[in-house]
Amino acid sequence: MGMNVIHGSEQLSYLGSMRTLILIGFGLLLSFSTTSQTSINWEDAIAVAPSEYGYINLRMVLNSDGSPVILHGKSGTTGGLYCTRWNGVDFDAPVAITSETGLFINDAEGPRMAVSGDRIAVTYQLSGQWATGGRMVLSEDGGATWGTPIPTSPEATEDHFMPVPAFDENQQPWVTVKWGSSPVLEGAQFWDEGSETFLAPVDAGQPMDGDAVCECCASMPFSHDGRNYDVVRNNNSNIRDFWVVRTDVSGSWSEALDIDPTNWSINSCPASEAETCILADGTLLAVFMSAAEGGSRVYWSTADLEAWSLLDSDRIQPGVDQVENNPSVDADGDHSVVAWESNQGGYDILVASGSNSAGGPGAWPDAASVVTEGLSGHSRRPVVRVAGNTVHLVYQRPSEGTFHYRRGTIGASSTLPPLMVNAPLEVSSTPMGWHVSGHTGFHWTVHDLSGRCMASGQSPDGNVSFGETGIYILGITSEMDVQHFKLAR
Repeated sequence: MGMNVIHGSEQLSYLGSMRTLILIGFGLLLSFSTTSQTSINWEDAIAVAPSEYGYINLRMVLNSDGSPVILHGKSGTTGGLYCTRWNGVDFDAPVAITSETGLFINDAEGPRMAVSGDRIAVTYQLSGQWATGGRMVLSEDGGATWGTPIPTSPEATEDHFMPVPAFDENQQPWVTVKWGSSPVLEGAQFWDEGSETFLAPVDAGQPMDGDAVCECCASMPFSHDGRNYDVVRNNNSNIRDFWVVRTDVSGSWSEALDIDPTNWSINSCPASEAETCILADGTLLAVFMSAAEGGSRVYWSTADLEAWSLLDSDRIQPGVDQVENNPSVDADGDHSVVAWESNQGGYDILVASGSNSAGGPGAWPDAASVVTEGLSGHSRRPVVRVAGNTVHLVYQRPSEGTFHYRRGTIGASSTLPPLMVNAPLEVSSTPMGWHVSGHTGFHWTVHDLSGRCMASGQSPDGNVSFGETGIYILGITSEMDVQHFKLAR
């Protein structure tokens, strides 16, 4: 399937927290200060799958080579659950996850996915079969093919609702479920290799305050350093806030930590989840929505898993008075990236990145940029993943009945040496590209005249390696300055 490239006003280029106009006059030079920690240079957005394959229930993981594998679905009698996979050049045609019918396809409570290397798990529920209808399907080849559905609770007599998958450190699957009613418990079901079935649930939420968990807020289970963890929205007498629970050395769920200081009091289920990732130093980073301050806003929290303590928590954009929801987060190496939706007279997607060694999520407010400005209609429910310096973003386009994908490259960080502000640099052609006189140790980008990022890198010696012929915009970036040159090769 070929890419549907979006052109015109939808095509934007970002450097730092500021939208940057690519210069088109020969010899014209721009120099300005930038305060963002990192920048993301975005390629054009593409529509991934035709509308008959649906756009709801949008999830994404990266397989072992860092390629996106996207889960999406369509509800109703003509609907289904599909996987669309990047093949290195383009997206393959969508593949049905299962031939079963009557799937419960839902943005907030529907199917989920998890990954470990090239082993991917997708869980779903058959609509109306809230006790026995949970299923898991496994792919052993990075999402290219899918196995036979495995029931998660075939003998259940009470609700085992909304299975969410995870993998332990031996690549064995396990799931969490909303278990029973009055109270609804957080059930954890582990895989038994001998019988090749899931065991009966145990109460993973037992160490949290109160008796019940939020009945329709999906959990975020994961395994780390030999322990199993679960980030859960608790329900302690209608105080709905997020906790992280974990197993001890014996495998018992014995420890709980409140990571959400907002303490949202609401007597109905918010139907929203947290997303989490582990930073390079082992810190847990979580993002979530809360309306404790009188409106739907997005937050982050960090926790020290060794000391078992909350480190910090704040809004992603403090002081912004807009409806926000559905944050997504990921990290790799020194970079963390967050995406969320914001209603500014229509829903748009915002993305921010930051260097974990230079402020982490505290740097996000200065780096936030709208990546869907110029699109008509709403853009909603983003999912962001990062591998090295490459950012993968998907989001819903309800008016089109499909979803978009954008790939970005993380640019300069605040650790780069500064350029002298307003000091023009000299650039000369070389057989391998260009040479920048009078400065070394900078980050560079090359854009074509349509704004597409063609290449980027770090130069320790003033040389920029770029072999394509044509007319291009060379950007030289440091902590204090960005300069652009229109150059011909």
